[in-house]
Amino acid sequence: VAGRYAAEHPRKFAAQEGSTLAEHRAAMVAAVSGKRGKRYLKRQQLLELGEPAIRYLTEVVHRRPREWFQDVDRLHQILQSHGPEVLRRAMEEGLKEQRFGAVYVERSLQSSLSFAQGVQ
Repeated sequence: VAGRYAAEHPRKFAAQEGSTLAEHRAAMVAAVSGKRGKRYLKRQQLLELGEPAIRYLTEVVHRRPREWFQDVDRLHQILQSHGPEVLRRAMEEGLKEQRFGAVYVERSLQSSLSFAQGVQ
C-alpha cells in the first residue's frame, strides 16, 4: 500500500443509505472488464439510489427491452455529473408523469437548471 488515502463523504441520516463518491463509482466501473460487466455494475449503482430508482429502471427495462442499456449508460453519466439527489428527484418526477428514459431525465434537468439560473 503506497501512501495514505482519505475521502470525505456527505453525512447520511437515513438507514441503509449509502454515500459513494463519484470518483469511487468511476473507479469501480473502470475495474470491471467487459461491456456487459460495466453495464450491470452501472445499473447496480443506479439501483442503490433507492425505491424510486428501482421502480424507474424497472419501467425503462420493460418499456425498452432492446435499448435499456443505453438509458443505463446515460443515467449513470447523469449520476456522475449531477449527483444522486438530483437524479433521484428526476426519477421521482418521471414516475409521477409516467415518462421514462434518459432523454426525459436530461430534459427535466435542463428545464430545472434553466429555471434556477433565471431565478438568480
